[in-house]
Amino acid sequence: MLRQLRLDRGLSLEDVRQEMDWSLSKVTRIENGSVSISVNDLRALLDFYQVRDAGQVRDLLGLARLARRRHWAAEYREYVSASYMDFLGYEDDSWRISQYHPFLIPGLLQTKRYAQLVVTIGPRYRGDEAAADARVQLRLARQARVFAQPQREVRIVLDERALKSVENTQLMLEQVEHILFRLPDHLHVVVLGRDTAANSALVGPFSLHEFEWDVDPDVVYLDALPDDVALVEDEAAVAGYKASFEDLYRQAAKGDDAQRLLEEIRGSLRVQASA
Repeated sequence: MLRQLRLDRGLSLEDVRQEMDWSLSKVTRIENGSVSISVNDLRALLDFYQVRDAGQVRDLLGLARLARRRHWAAEYREYVSASYMDFLGYEDDSWRISQYHPFLIPGLLQTKRYAQLVVTIGPRYRGDEAAADARVQLRLARQARVFAQPQREVRIVLDERALKSVENTQLMLEQVEHILFRLPDHLHVVVLGRDTAANSALVGPFSLHEFEWDVDPDVVYLDALPDDVALVEDEAAVAGYKASFEDLYRQAAKGDDAQRLLEEIRGSLRVQASA
């Protein structure tokens, strides 16, 4: 509701940040429901948005006095950082998501077993079974939300090296078959072969989020250790990541070529698994 009111006024997130003297992150988190807004702050915000209808103001203030709406990932909040909660909000709002990781299977493509392995590698969850399990369940819930929204375009550049980065052959076989046979049609997965990936690691892992409304600037999230993300909002930097992704996407195998490459890797893994 608040996001729509802002868009109706033709205001950007930066406009609100400056007027309310908030961080950009706070504006985003209020709009996506990951934090609540006080009644006084809401009054000031509605005044800035020139909302004059007394009934509408009363209803919105009433909602603010109630417990804020439950964010879909609220039960996992204690296990992730505030920046990761922001990331989930941006992901929910984007009309197109473009991702690349040079060494790992991106989270949206991971099987449960692969996610368990990756999560427990990080020091934050090592030895804490409950926290690790919660993080894996969050990843699977995140996949389900993205998969259930076919109107959103998702493009993922899958690096061939990521398909050979885990020594557990059976686990990787399951992962490759998951990518081949169990993903929704609106996920466009292309494969960057090892012969074209020589310099791609220089880019590093990132996720580009593009929005339908011009007043919402596109953003990039970078993987940040340990097990966190970092937001990039600078317009020139975001443009650079866009160009990098398009270059990687252009070089990658697509359609039947990608299918053939994945089938070859699957065949090799099946031979190894049966040895």
